[in-house]
Amino acid sequence: MKRICAAILLGIGPGQAAPQYALWQADLSIRSLVVTEERGNLRARIVVASEFGEALFARVEVLLPVGVGIVSLGAGCVAGPDRTGISELRARVECTLGSMPARSNREFYVVTTIPPTGVVRGFAVVAMSDTPDPKPSNNFAERVIPRDE
Repeated sequence: MKRICAAILLGIGPGQAAPQYALWQADLSIRSLVVTEERGNLRARIVVASEFGEALFARVEVLLPVGVGIVSLGAGCVAGPDRTGISELRARVECTLGSMPARSNREFYVVTTIPPTGVVRGFAVVAMSDTPDPKPSNNFAERVIPRDE
């Protein structure tokens, strides 16, 4: 009886097989995050990958060191909201990568000023998309570079 009711709900006639549904997912990951000091600034170079499946509306948030100003941003990146009232100081950068087909990479960068003395010189990034991700554990990376003392 259950099988007949399911067939009626799915619109399956006698002798027809149930439709096959594809699993909709994409494994978006942070392939690399490299932070360097260049000409008195910090530069974060980020590579995001879609390992399999199409990641729809892929985007990355870059969490900045406390107290830095933004010097320049890669294509698709904008400064996050100014909640402090000081337009030069931002807590994050939002980067829109668009849809990423399977086995593709996107690279972008963020350049900031050096944080004040005593503040950790580190960046964190998190990647996400509108496509369900079966392995969210590889969507985050964090890097800190030591000060030259």
